[in-house]
Amino acid sequence: MTERINSVALTATSATFSPTSDFSVQAEIPALSKAYVDIEGQVDAAASWVALGTINGQTNPPVARFAKCPNVRLRMYNNDGVTTVKAWSGE
Repeated sequence: MTERINSVALTATSATFSPTSDFSVQAEIPALSKAYVDIEGQVDAAASWVALGTINGQTNPPVARFAKCPNVRLRMYNNDGVTTVKAWSGE
């Protein structure tokens, strides 16, 4: 799996990636954290980003699977600025 986010920042957005097939996202968010990781996609570079799914500290297991999408990015938000949040993607 490719690490997309590894941050203590309040917010972070990964670089855009283009899965070649169905893909999974796994996040490491402590259970008491209020942070979220949104999986966002767009079908064309001119289209708006839309949320495909969300993982937070209560998601069990913290893994989600998605159909192929031309453009994908991960967006972490609502972190406390101290807690490390990590997220990976893989096909």
